[in-house]
Amino acid sequence: MIFPILAALSLSAPFSVAFHDDDPKILDRKPPVPGTGYTAASNAPGLNTLTAAASLGFPADNFTLQSWMTMSDLGFSGANGNDCWGYTSPSGREYALMLTTQGTAIVEVTNPTLPNLIETISGPNSQWRDIKVYGSRAYAVSEGGSGIQVINLTNVDSGVVTLENTTTGPGTNATHNVALDEVSGFLYRTGGGSEGLRIYSLANPSAPQYVGSWSQRYVHDAQVVTYTSGPFAGRELAYCCGGLNGGSTDTGLTIVDVTNKSNPTVLSQVAYPAREYSHQGWLSADRTRFYLGDELDEGATVSTTTTRVFDVSNPNNATYIGAFDNGNSAIGHNMYERDGILFQANYTSGLRAFDLSQNLNAPPEVGFFDTAPNSSSTSFNGLWSCYVGFPSGTIIGSDIESGLFVLRFGPPELAIALAQGEPSTIDPTGGAIPVVINELIPGSLDPASPTLTYDIGSGPTTLPLVANGGSSFTAAFPPLPCGAQVSYFISATSQTGQTVNAPSSAPSSAYTSIAGDSLTVTRSDDMESAAGWVAGAPGDDATTGVWERGNPVGTSAQPEDDFSTIGAQCWFTGQGNPGGSIGTNDVDDGSTTLLTPVIDMSTLNDPTVSYYRWYSNDQGASPNADVFVVEISNNGGNSWTLVESVGPDGAGTAGGWFQNTFQVASLVTPTSQMRMRFIASDLGSGSIVEAAIDDFEVSDVNCGDGIGTLYCDAPVNSTGRDATIIGTGSAELALNDLTLTVIDLPFLSSGYFIVSRNQGFIPNPGGSQGNLCVGANTGRYLGQVGNSGFVGSFSITVDSTAMPQPTMTTPVLPGETWNFQCWYRDQNPGNTSNFSRGYSVTFQ
Repeated sequence: MIFPILAALSLSAPFSVAFHDDDPKILDRKPPVPGTGYTAASNAPGLNTLTAAASLGFPADNFTLQSWMTMSDLGFSGANGNDCWGYTSPSGREYALMLTTQGTAIVEVTNPTLPNLIETISGPNSQWRDIKVYGSRAYAVSEGGSGIQVINLTNVDSGVVTLENTTTGPGTNATHNVALDEVSGFLYRTGGGSEGLRIYSLANPSAPQYVGSWSQRYVHDAQVVTYTSGPFAGRELAYCCGGLNGGSTDTGLTIVDVTNKSNPTVLSQVAYPAREYSHQGWLSADRTRFYLGDELDEGATVSTTTTRVFDVSNPNNATYIGAFDNGNSAIGHNMYERDGILFQANYTSGLRAFDLSQNLNAPPEVGFFDTAPNSSSTSFNGLWSCYVGFPSGTIIGSDIESGLFVLRFGPPELAIALAQGEPSTIDPTGGAIPVVINELIPGSLDPASPTLTYDIGSGPTTLPLVANGGSSFTAAFPPLPCGAQVSYFISATSQTGQTVNAPSSAPSSAYTSIAGDSLTVTRSDDMESAAGWVAGAPGDDATTGVWERGNPVGTSAQPEDDFSTIGAQCWFTGQGNPGGSIGTNDVDDGSTTLLTPVIDMSTLNDPTVSYYRWYSNDQGASPNADVFVVEISNNGGNSWTLVESVGPDGAGTAGGWFQNTFQVASLVTPTSQMRMRFIASDLGSGSIVEAAIDDFEVSDVNCGDGIGTLYCDAPVNSTGRDATIIGTGSAELALNDLTLTVIDLPFLSSGYFIVSRNQGFIPNPGGSQGNLCVGANTGRYLGQVGNSGFVGSFSITVDSTAMPQPTMTTPVLPGETWNFQCWYRDQNPGNTSNFSRGYSVTFQ
């Protein structure tokens, strides 16, 4: 399943110049994606999460996401991304050089699933920044000026990166791009104002020395290579993309012989059909083809992402061969070749891979990774560039809004599946789900890598899978609270570092089950009939887009289909007209409310509500300005409690069906007067707001304890949860087989159970953060002191023939009720202690 992220804003027509204030890259600019990113590793706090920015998903084919760092993760919160490059130190460690509007971030990606921010180097504020590497130095330039920043990477393995020098002049200190020939050791500043090539010697890597220029044409970008064989051996050629009048007139490919830095000469000047702005290009490995991207043709002279192909086997007589496309409408941007694959960073369609070995002139697309999955419009949003030169095969991509992506290219080496499918429930006393991990390449699995990551609403926990031999594994869950919604996924990594998840889109999506022995659906509304639902409530004031039930007419903001497999009806905000505009009947100028009927949940053990929602607020002149509010009431609507608030930006605000499930008792006490309401609002100006609701269910969870009952509230501990006791075995004195397990403890917490015939309530006894819920004559299980380890739980065996008392033990008599609690240590934030909820058992 694909989860959309921020929609791209397109302009009706592109501009003709690419580096000033009315440039579409400026006009299309959107804020960076908020929150934190993702890593496929299981031990990287701060990135690996099921609920933050990582809930934004990315469709892919032949690419595997290893990690993703948002602009906040990169140390440039509020900035946008632009170009990127890479550096491999003499030790073999690999570093991504991620450029932003505010400077450069240096990130170690030696382990691509564990990116580590090493340093940031500030620079002049500019949307355009570029960087290349020679030896142990990186050279950064920008349209904001400051000439050439020399960044010293000599000690990067030790975590030390410095801005060593800044070289300015001649002419403007602005530069659009930088090219570098590692064979000759010369650096080429391209563009900046109306500049062509400005050439520098790197004989002293710390202080680039200006040695010459070529200024017959503006050069937007270039690739410069030294030939070591053939008729051009010993000559250095610059393949330049640009033209006259800032590149917008007579645009095309110019091949310049720059061997003599004081007298560069033009070898070939080639135009091409339907040209708008020659932007960037790259040579094939055999240097017989040059592939060129025109940044302003899509949406103007061509309708699909188009790459121009030139025959440059004889640089003195280069010719235009033709073009190829992939049927996508996104703008083509930066491209690079590796091992016969042409990788293209194409803005809203993300990273694309074309196999040159199959056809040099019209290579087929063999893979993609879409960093802006809800749009392939002709706008300047999404993936700016990529770097494919790491020896390990790791690939990085720099996205304008989303930051740094770390990827691997190629088919998966592993396949993961749940052997018995996705269960609806997980045993709350400790479930076990069979998992199969198949090696698609024999011997490819790293045996230490298979993990289970689960989340019950308070953050993810990762545990190793249990290996059963061969391809068989078990995902073993610790004890879980009855009725908890459990989101989880399985991960494994190959020996080459490729991480595979199940489901494949994890953590963007995850398997979902309920902790319980059985799940009974007590109400199911598929919206094929009204079933007591009501559109409209006192105080509603939306002028259009009010709730109605039917088969929606789809737009880019409103669903075309309901969620149900069978049927076509759902509730949605205003029916549009076929062929009408996106804003024909969206929510405008106020709020509109949808209410469920009054539902009796008073007799249910642990009711759970689930529903599918659609919400879009990310289009129009003022996107991401409104929220979608869901509330619940246990008194027929006299008062309301928030269930969720979606928006104003982030996950779930760009359309798509999302399921939300929650335990009613976690919010309000279930009664016979339960009701929910869904409120869509347009309280800003110029935004497009649409919402829809389908497949509403009420379920009852049965955990089959049947032994004791919980009582007495417990304050949350440092995990954000309250510790709870679960009973297994029975209360039969003749069997004497009762076991009590306390769950949701902090890791590595020591504690013990206490017991009394009496209940009580003393808050914060002895300075504890908890509540003492057992009364007089309290006994202690000091012979069974436990530790929660890394699963957050421990158990005791209850011997009903010798129940602890203050000075002795005593047998339990039939019909007696005994009350249990667990006392445990915690750090919240300093050293303290806490108590679990009380647990009462009547023995038979």
